[in-house]
Amino acid sequence: PGNASIVHHAIVFIRPPDGEPIKGVSWLTSFVPGQRSVEYPEGYARRVPAGSKFVFQMHYTPIGKVEQDLTKVGLVFADKDSITHEVSTIAGIDQSFEIPPFTDSHTVRSTVRLPRGNAKVLVAAPHMHLRGKSFRLTSLTKRGTEETLLDVPHYDFNWQHAYEFSNPIDVKEIESLSFETSFDNSEKNPFNPNPAEYVMWGDQTWEEMAVVFLDVATEINSKSASDENTAQSIPAAIVGGGLSEDSANKKEPSAKAVRFADDFMKRFDRDSNGIITRSEVSDIVRRYSFDQIDQDKDQQLTRQELIEAAEGRRARK
Repeated sequence: PGNASIVHHAIVFIRPPDGEPIKGVSWLTSFVPGQRSVEYPEGYARRVPAGSKFVFQMHYTPIGKVEQDLTKVGLVFADKDSITHEVSTIAGIDQSFEIPPFTDSHTVRSTVRLPRGNAKVLVAAPHMHLRGKSFRLTSLTKRGTEETLLDVPHYDFNWQHAYEFSNPIDVKEIESLSFETSFDNSEKNPFNPNPAEYVMWGDQTWEEMAVVFLDVATEINSKSASDENTAQSIPAAIVGGGLSEDSANKKEPSAKAVRFADDFMKRFDRDSNGIITRSEVSDIVRRYSFDQIDQDKDQQLTRQELIEAAEGRRARK
């Protein structure tokens, strides 16, 4: 960050060329207070398709005076012939919580939708704001046992670490993955902006988030390295690719696009009428993705629009 006093966070997304697929939430890298860079094992790297653009998502927090910032990103390139695993980022997220006033321990629980096949979880990075108190990531194994993968008993907004697993987590051995965050909205929390407030999801530091980002590695050329987490990941990445005439000519949608559209409809079509309105979706979809998916600008999403968004193409007029 060029000016750490106002940069709440910075995320660099990859926007690939028209029709070029990309795994996960199109994540390249990020900055949050206190986080250090992650060093991947030899042979592991992120793929940036040729011709991609980098999109900087800058979250600034006002401090009462005019400030300037010039945030930068540094890249280390690898010989593609030396790469055995492609790294991508997925996310677990909960936006529906409400933290009552003067509550010293409010718990929010949610799940992470894992990719299928031959994949390993390398890194977990929890994200909350000033009321964040603790974080725990647990797995239910195929053997039926519950295991704690990461326990952060004293979360600190100023030291948001990306925790590297000493032994990467094999997705094939996991039945489900869940996380639990707790928040301290009491007067005992010295960082609490206002303990008398009801606190909900929001971008600003005095609001809250309940998120975990996971770096996942899949073997190159592995047939089972499919990523089906898009519907539960950051919706800004749903339509991160460009739109091409060639892909618009494609008659049959991919099975993955159909699954995404069906999952999206199941999650947000509350009245089951086949149409999703702006009021039905979560706040993060409403802010970052709704207008991009809504190609005809009628303030509602259809299954066809969702399929086209998932495939990175626009319906021909």
